[in-house]
Amino acid sequence: MGGGGWTASSHPSRTYSLLLSTLPAPVARPSSNQNQLLNFNLLLPTRLRTYAPACCAGPIPAAVQAAGRLQRRLAHRVRVLAPGDLGYSEPCCSRGHRLSATAVALTADDATAYTVSKDGSICRWDVETMKRTHLTPAEWVARKARSTSRAALSAVAVSSDGRYLAVGGGDHKVHVFEASSGTYLQGFPGHKDLVTGLAFRCGTHTLASCSADRTVKLWSLDDRAYMDTLYGHQSEVLALDFLRAERLLTAGHDHTCRLWKLPEESQLIFRAHDRVLDCVRFVTGTEWVSGGCDGGLHLWSHLKKKPVFVARGAHGTEAGTHGWVTSVAVCRNSDLVASGAGDGAIRLWSVNPSKTGGAGGLACIGALPQRGFVNGLAIARSGRFLVAAVGQEPRMGRWARDARARNGLALHRLGLEAD
Repeated sequence: MGGGGWTASSHPSRTYSLLLSTLPAPVARPSSNQNQLLNFNLLLPTRLRTYAPACCAGPIPAAVQAAGRLQRRLAHRVRVLAPGDLGYSEPCCSRGHRLSATAVALTADDATAYTVSKDGSICRWDVETMKRTHLTPAEWVARKARSTSRAALSAVAVSSDGRYLAVGGGDHKVHVFEASSGTYLQGFPGHKDLVTGLAFRCGTHTLASCSADRTVKLWSLDDRAYMDTLYGHQSEVLALDFLRAERLLTAGHDHTCRLWKLPEESQLIFRAHDRVLDCVRFVTGTEWVSGGCDGGLHLWSHLKKKPVFVARGAHGTEAGTHGWVTSVAVCRNSDLVASGAGDGAIRLWSVNPSKTGGAGGLACIGALPQRGFVNGLAIARSGRFLVAAVGQEPRMGRWARDARARNGLALHRLGLEAD
């Protein structure tokens, strides 16, 4: 055990004894096998950490889940409800924008959703009633914005405490609102092209933005100030994600995912096999999923430079279907993943563990009907529903159109079986 770190080759009993000796007093002597397993799992480094077993009963500490140190086995409990099933409700798709909705953000309490659109509008939705409220637009929003206009919005994010709402788009700025009142606070200039993605670091007011100018920028909303710019991508950066740790994940047109280690000011580069990566989301702090225009859904680990698993043709390969993956979402601290495209369905996936630990593959567990292009997805932390930003056109262009689709927010409720 050189350098003070745990090694996979250490003898289990000896390692466990050493770990117990390092536990703080309140949990120094667990009272059950279940508590021993959970505490042992929490103290292991990320590469040796496992998902919480499905047989574990009792609540998992909220702080542990928030830190991303313990994953719930949720996908095996999810059921796609059909008409006649107990708890079934008709999928709801409410029109809220004149042009295609491009992104969606869900608050941590699963009560409120926000969508933005190519027409420059911002909508706040009460998830329970699907009541829509239009936020008073800032002065940069034109009355008759078009999808190619500088007023078009393509990204939205809400802080984990629900205090700040951030949006960005064609005017190259990041605009910040007070989420509860809709009051416009400030616009941050700095990007030289379309703002394509926004994400708050969990538990903080640190905001990350990515752009078609090939850069990623960090902002402090507490200080209302610019923090740093990250360089490395060779083409447009199209998506990013942030958890609690100081690790930022990005994906772009240069066929790469990049894991940025912010304190060390370094980056790890992971190359996709052939195509552009349009969307990316963390599963754990060291594993993530991405989707792209080749129609594949990729599962990655920080231990390998190539995808651990690729679900090719995740949304169909038939001629005439728009099968490129335009959005992905992960239920935080769980193994449940959703993906969206323009093929008429939102697909649900389970992250299956490998024999050696960590994520090993993806398995489709169901599909939800949804007309139009699914340009954004978010899954409730409870796992009981998901919301989608849908539109008649793809998020980043106008090369396809479904005139019968609605431009707004779709709500799909999921069934959860008891453990």
